[in-house]
Amino acid sequence: MSDFSFIQLADPQFGMFASSSGKTSEEIDAFAKRGLTIRKAPRISGFAAETALFTRAIERANSLKPAFIVVCGDMVNEAANDEQTAEVKRIAALLDDSIALHWVPGNHDVAFDHETPTPQAVDRYRSHFGPDYYAFSFGDVRFVIINSTVLTSPETMPSEAKTQLAFIEAEAKLAKSQNSNRIVLFSHHPLFVKLPDEDDNPWSIKKQYRTPILKIAADHEIAANFAGHWHRNNVARANGIEVVASGPVGYPLGNDPSGYRIVSVTSTKIKHEYHSLETG
Repeated sequence: MSDFSFIQLADPQFGMFASSSGKTSEEIDAFAKRGLTIRKAPRISGFAAETALFTRAIERANSLKPAFIVVCGDMVNEAANDEQTAEVKRIAALLDDSIALHWVPGNHDVAFDHETPTPQAVDRYRSHFGPDYYAFSFGDVRFVIINSTVLTSPETMPSEAKTQLAFIEAEAKLAKSQNSNRIVLFSHHPLFVKLPDEDDNPWSIKKQYRTPILKIAADHEIAANFAGHWHRNNVARANGIEVVASGPVGYPLGNDPSGYRIVSVTSTKIKHEYHSLETG
């Protein structure tokens, strides 16, 4: 297998700069108690900041010529907003035709309330971005993309959650039977934040679905899970899998800048490094 690299993006989230602006000190303090950093800023509208950052990310990709780009969810801030969706797709179309682009659904893309996915929201996502779960190969690595929102708040779509668990297992078995060197899982929510057996929390896949996925990962040697959702960087390792939540293209909620991750794949390793979009 020839060595290759890909670029992981997460959370361009068109509209979040505006929705996070104009907050009172009390509102900012309330976010801080939840571990979220909201910056004091005058009220704005639109998505000029997201346009600039996502355009810069696409320009970097066109310069670096990776094998492909994957966007790990929350392309928009409001799932029903046609203007946000249109702008994301307009900028994505600037990507060089030689570079494949793979979308991953986030909670803001498939849940009108940002939390609970609905068939209507998922159908809308599929009409704009394509399947919400699928797989592809590059070299001898199998990449599996899932809709993790149905695994974090599955109340309205339990059948979708079961279908995706079966899909992950089927893809893992297929990859192993075809002698794929490794399997990599892409999602919006990471499998876990610190530990595989951590309690349910707003930032990772629910334990009732995390546990069987980790069993599949152990049985079929899933090497890594690349995700977003945190709007900051977080890396955890356990039981042979590395779980990477990457910082945002768009609005940061921690100390990491808006940025992108370059992932380098060799015959023996998967290495990655985060780069800022706020400089140069």
